[in-house]
Amino acid sequence: MKRWLPWIAAALAGAALVHVATVRLIPWLVMRRAMEVIAGTAGVNAAVYAPRADENARAIVRPSPDLLYSSCAFDVSERPLRLRAQVPPDTYWSISMFAANTDNFYKRNDREAGGAAVDLVLALPGTAVALPAGAQRVDAPTARGIVLTRTLIADEARLDELDRARRSFTCAPL
Repeated sequence: MKRWLPWIAAALAGAALVHVATVRLIPWLVMRRAMEVIAGTAGVNAAVYAPRADENARAIVRPSPDLLYSSCAFDVSERPLRLRAQVPPDTYWSISMFAANTDNFYKRNDREAGGAAVDLVLALPGTAVALPAGAQRVDAPTARGIVLTRTLIADEARLDELDRARRSFTCAPL
């Protein structure tokens, strides 16, 4: 039995090492791929307006055909980013920000916005920023990540109106 103990200990140590590496690396790799897909459409720090989801849509994990998506792969390592959007009335709307490790670090929905337009400046902590009037600062825990907006299509008759509203989302260096 004593001859097997070093092998068992080595196997357990190896399994623990693989587990920790997987848990730490997989989120970063998933986000890196998602950022590449989004940035491949319009570049970094630029808004992308995805076509309505169907059975072939896979740019966003498990997309809903009842939602219109806009996104932006961001990089605030050199400059802050200004994010603006009109919040459409009488439907669900949200903006979410995800760090490079998949952590959701910010969200606001239509109820929290109170029907007002959203004006945000995204920057790394400690970065000096002259905020434009009415803008709110959001600190990004990582220099790179993704911003995602969702707009609910509760009534097909409003599709054109909701699409115009979601295309008001802008993502540009400050």
